[in-house]
Amino acid sequence: MVRRVCLVSGGTGGHLMPAMVLARALQARGHDPMLVTEGRAVEREMLARELPDVSGVELPPAGRFKLGLPFWVLRATVVARRMLRDRRVDCVVSTGGRPSVPVGLAARSLGLPLYLLEQNAVTGRANRWLLPLAERIYHGLPGKDSDSPRSVVTGTPLRPELGTVSRAAARESLGLRGDVPVVLVTGGSQGARSLNEIVPQALLRLQRPLQVLHLAGIGRDDAVRRFYAASDGKVVANVRPVALDMDRMFAAADLVICRGGGTTVAELCAVGRPALIVPYPHHRDRQQLRNAEVLAKAGAAVIVEEPALSKESVSELVQCLLADPARLAAMGQAARACQPNDATAAILRDMGIAFEVGWPRQGTRTRSEGAN
Repeated sequence: MVRRVCLVSGGTGGHLMPAMVLARALQARGHDPMLVTEGRAVEREMLARELPDVSGVELPPAGRFKLGLPFWVLRATVVARRMLRDRRVDCVVSTGGRPSVPVGLAARSLGLPLYLLEQNAVTGRANRWLLPLAERIYHGLPGKDSDSPRSVVTGTPLRPELGTVSRAAARESLGLRGDVPVVLVTGGSQGARSLNEIVPQALLRLQRPLQVLHLAGIGRDDAVRRFYAASDGKVVANVRPVALDMDRMFAAADLVICRGGGTTVAELCAVGRPALIVPYPHHRDRQQLRNAEVLAKAGAAVIVEEPALSKESVSELVQCLLADPARLAAMGQAARACQPNDATAAILRDMGIAFEVGWPRQGTRTRSEGAN
């Protein structure tokens, strides 16, 4: 029986990508997914590129002022409730972000099962608000919030091609030399100013040949190219705003310099790559630091907090890491050992329990272990 599943996501690619992976997997299993977002430019671009054949719905824009947020939640909940009812949705899966709150509230007002996916080691604000209403919360990383009766540590759904490309094949396809180290720098879908400004200067200080793949974020790539233009020829940089081929990017790299988003950490585990992680410093709960600590405790990553970030510190760390291939290999193996089994299959299998006992339609509620 075909199930209509609404996935809701917002904010960054780290929220949106797992939702898109789940949508594609549901579609492959014969179900009918749809995806709700805020309709930001980066979201529209990713959906058009990755899921052109999946129905997308945009909520009304929230506006810029916090004082208006409660009114937006009420208005968006009304819109979401009508949408879920009209499309006869069977359940809602939230991967976090602001749009998940009104859609989650709308789901429960209609008696639809609500499932949450938390990519981070610390549960985000939207998922914390929705947790009392949820049947289950799936955790991408273990943390202090992952031991409740409704919690299951599954890992984060990732594109299946990650971790399947060889280093040699990736370098050949990207036009990179096989005998010169490769550093991948990525600040996520929106880029990271500190990585864009400090890391190029740090890498140019290295006294060795180096190849760099730098993903700067949309609209930020020209400024980063100007930094690398000062190279004396030892550092060859390929700068892009974003990449469609992250499987090849990760596979080609000897070392990754990145933020500590939950999806990024999951990707590092899937591809088995060592990392120098600079956590985003402005989350109140320091979720990116907690994510990075999962890898650091396993010996798979080195953490540099942003106040300590400088071209001198990064240059010294990268020099030491690239000079020790055995350490890099051990870090990569440690990262791969942190990866759970197939997260997508685990989540859909767990949701399938509800399928087997008869998935409720509007006005009913499932009874799952520990549910309120």
